[in-house]
Formats: sequence, structure tokens, C-alpha cells
Amino acid sequence: MPDKRSVTVGFQSWQQEGVQRSTMQGELYRLQTGWTLIYREPPDENGLETMNTLFVHEKELRLRRRGTIFFEQSFRQGDALPGKMETPYGPHDVEALTSQLVIDLSESGGVIEWKYDLLMQDQPVGSFHIRLDIREEQAG
Repeated sequence: MPDKRSVTVGFQSWQQEGVQRSTMQGELYRLQTGWTLIYREPPDENGLETMNTLFVHEKELRLRRRGTIFFEQSFRQGDALPGKMETPYGPHDVEALTSQLVIDLSESGGVIEWKYDLLMQDQPVGSFHIRLDIREEQAG
């Protein structure tokens, strides 16, 4: 049985449009091979929640977003890895070239931070910088 902790996730995302910040509730699972972090984003303009699952290994991160847009992508520093995105307009193959990946997690939380360029059909979509500050919720 994996070890589960309730956590608060401080989310920051730097993109061309500026900085986005939010705080979300989540669960952090300790697994034999790494960690799994699950958190929900606040509802979007259509009232739909997005569920994010991060599979965290020593040198690789895999993100699965389920919401209006489905996005599954792996990140490994220095590598371009394939992924997929499904929008209301159909499925798209994407690729992420990760320039930075920092994983510093323990049972009480930690930081996951990564920077990447996203390509769709070999065309740049954007550059992204994401930081998650994960803290175990204190009972009481």
C-alpha cells in the first residue's frame, strides 16, 4: 500500500503572457519507484475541473492532465520527448524539449520545477516554466 499524504500545492507558471499563481489541494503518494502527485485545478470558465497527475521519478517527470484539454507529456532534462494533446479540435502529437528539471521531494513535500519548449507538428507552441511547492498539510 503506498504511503499517502494530504498536501497543499503552490503552483506558479511563467509563460509569454506573464505569471500564473494558484494554490490547490492534493495528495502525494510515496511509491517504490518514486512519487505520484495528484491535484485538481480550480474550475475553468466552463465550470470544468482539470485533474493533474504527476508521476515523479529520479530524473524524469510524466504529467497527465485531464480536463477540457487532455495532455500527457514526459520531461527529462536535455531530452526531447514525445507526448500527446487532445483538444476539442482533435488529437495532436506534441514534443517537449526540457531545459531544466529539478526534483526535490520528501515525505513532507518539496519542490518540482521544470522549463520546457513545447512543439506541435514540429512548430513551437511556447516556452513554459513551472514550479510546484508541495507542503504536507498539518493535522489539527
